[in-house]
Amino acid sequence: MIAAFDVIVPVHNEGVRLRATAPALKAAVANLSANVIYVLNGTTDDSDLVIHSVFGQTACVITLPVAGKTHALRAADAVSRHSLRVYLDADIIIAPDTFRALLKPLTDGRADLTAARLVADLSQSRGLALRVGRVWADQLARRQDAFLCCTAMNKAGLQSRGAWPDVIADDDWARNRIGSTRRMIVETAMAYMLPPRDLLSWLKVRARWIRGARELKRLEQHYIRVDRVRPQGSLPDLAIYYFTRLGAEPLALLQQGARYRWGTDYSTRGRKDG
Repeated sequence: MIAAFDVIVPVHNEGVRLRATAPALKAAVANLSANVIYVLNGTTDDSDLVIHSVFGQTACVITLPVAGKTHALRAADAVSRHSLRVYLDADIIIAPDTFRALLKPLTDGRADLTAARLVADLSQSRGLALRVGRVWADQLARRQDAFLCCTAMNKAGLQSRGAWPDVIADDDWARNRIGSTRRMIVETAMAYMLPPRDLLSWLKVRARWIRGARELKRLEQHYIRVDRVRPQGSLPDLAIYYFTRLGAEPLALLQQGARYRWGTDYSTRGRKDG
């Protein structure tokens, strides 16, 4: 029997993707004692209607006028009911048995932070974006530091993490608060994401990752470097992959002076707000 837990889902203009992810979440919490909290932050699309069409009144929906993921996470933490919490990105599809596998190490004392094994769904990627996606998806499958998109914490983990600061790389920041022996990627807990669909979107996402890593390096007194896995793939795929990595560097500098937040416009996972 899994203990009662919260599922916290920040949402910013995810109406299209929620048509797939909300039913998957509802199925995954069936017969579990789960309190689902959606936090709409600066949302202007039909995300609220989609959520209510799936969950009715069984999910808590918070509406914030200002966009910002960490702002949304703080608001959800403030109304959460349980010390066992799942943090789930709104565009992620989870398998029906994901939560049981994800939470078990937290309740039996083996870990304070867990993450689902994230799988990149390349079915909608085309052309150059598909070449980048193949290399990145292979890396993602081999990484042991990928605590992102679908993570969970118990009381000890929440205490070690503390309150969410306003940072770009919120998942990495949270991971770095937990000792390496107390965090675990659960291979049997599966979560699925759609990578960027075109090369420009990949450049935007890469630029955001660069900015997030640099921000953490500035903020952390002892910056924690994680082990990266070497990119693998065909020569054409690797060529486009490295072109994207290099091309994102100047874009990251351009973004520094602009207000970029995490969002979705269905061509990219990184967009400019305002």
